This record gives sequence, C-alpha cells and structure tokens, in this order.
Amino acid sequence: MINNPVRGRFNAWLLAALDGYMHGKYAAIKTRLLAGAPPVVVEIGPGSGANLRYLPRGTRLIAVEPNRQMHSLLRRRAKKLGIDLDLRGLTGEAMDLPSASADLVFSSLVLCTVEDPHQVVAEVHRILKPGGRFACVEHVEAPAGSMLKSVQWTIRKPWRWLFEGCDLCRNTGELLKSAGFSEVEVNPIIWRSVFFPMRHQITAICIK
Repeated sequence: MINNPVRGRFNAWLLAALDGYMHGKYAAIKTRLLAGAPPVVVEIGPGSGANLRYLPRGTRLIAVEPNRQMHSLLRRRAKKLGIDLDLRGLTGEAMDLPSASADLVFSSLVLCTVEDPHQVVAEVHRILKPGGRFACVEHVEAPAGSMLKSVQWTIRKPWRWLFEGCDLCRNTGELLKSAGFSEVEVNPIIWRSVFFPMRHQITAICIK
C-alpha cells in the first residue's frame, strides 16, 4: 500500500498542509519524548519531516522512510533545520542497521501503518543498544463497547486504503509490553481533534 504513487502524493501533500495544525497538537508531547536526544537518532516513518523541529541542529537522523513521495520534502526540511539526514528507503520491518547500534529510536503515528507491527518492534529491539530507548506516540483502538470502537471498525478498510495502511484498530500498548523490553511506560491520552477516529492514543517509552 505504501508506494502507491497517487496515494503517496496525496499523503505527502496532506502532511505538508497539516504541518502547523499537527505541530500545535503534538508539540508538547514530542518535545518531552525527544528530550535529551543523543547525537544520532533513528526515526521510523519520518514522512515529510514534521519531527525534525524537535531535534537539535547538527543531529544525525537515520530516517527509515519507504514512501519515496516524501523524500524531497524530507531532504528540504532537513537542510533548512540543520539536520544531518541519512535517508533509507526501507520499511521498518527490515532495517539495514547493525544490532545494538542505536541509543534512541522514535516513531510518531507509524505503528498503526506498518504491515507487521510485531516485526517492526522486534527490529527496534534488535537495533537498540542495552539501555537504549524507543519512544513513540501512536493512536490505538477505542475501549471495548464504546461507540467510537464501532465507528473505527466500520470505517477501518476505507481508512486503511486511503491512508496507506493506517489501521485504526491496533492495540499497540499491549504489543509494546510483550516485546521483551526491560522497562515499558505506556500512558493513554485523549487527543481532541477533527480526526476523531484517532481520539484514543498512547505515548510510550520502552527501555531495552
């Protein structure tokens, strides 16, 4: 789904158009998750580079981004913000990084989209150094029995098609807790936005 040229261009345009709106909604959360970032950061699915503003100038960002429609925007933003971009056109399920090589891996609204979230998290665990951390913010399935959960399941297939695999019905918190990290901190949040199917979200910090 990810490399469809029409949807790829649409989603690249949409992310750029919503950049200011999303920054207003997520700035505090992402600033906290990326606080104390090391000189080298791995980001899975950076898209058009919305999160580069939260990194110090001079940071080397290893960007794992399979949607090539995003690459030109990502390169331009990295240059503007003084980020040393190492762009990899790969998927999170198969990262060409050595085991135990990363201090920090970050993702933002990505584990909802990947084909195999279990494999992506396993790859994150593999490339992290002992004591390294995986920080993320993700939307998740609404509570059982809620009206919103019914809505999510009703629109799940067309939403997933339009937004390149984005699945509204994943329980990412439980996935992270069972992934073999030594410490996992998962905090639920209610995200108030026009994108109401994504209302239920989590932030997580996982230590290897």
